[in-house]
Amino acid sequence: MANGLASVVFTTEITDSVFTLTQSMGVQQISIYNASSASGSVAGTRALGGEESSALTLVEGQTVTFQAIEASVIDSLVITAPSGCTLQIIAQ
Repeated sequence: MANGLASVVFTTEITDSVFTLTQSMGVQQISIYNASSASGSVAGTRALGGEESSALTLVEGQTVTFQAIEASVIDSLVITAPSGCTLQIIAQ
């Protein structure tokens, strides 16, 4: 019997585009998988101790997952798939 709690899943695949995750989307966890030989990138937007965020490179076959703490949501994340790169995204 279901307990009344639902976990809706979002899936998409991007190529030659940018996907920007914002707080208003209500995402608590996101995984990005690079399904191509071209590299993609993921960048946060938070500064920490005066140091700005920089993009992380996702190479072929690599997955990165971000998860919010407790009941919070992920505020901002920029996912970039340049020409020839295919990134698969799964979010909840």
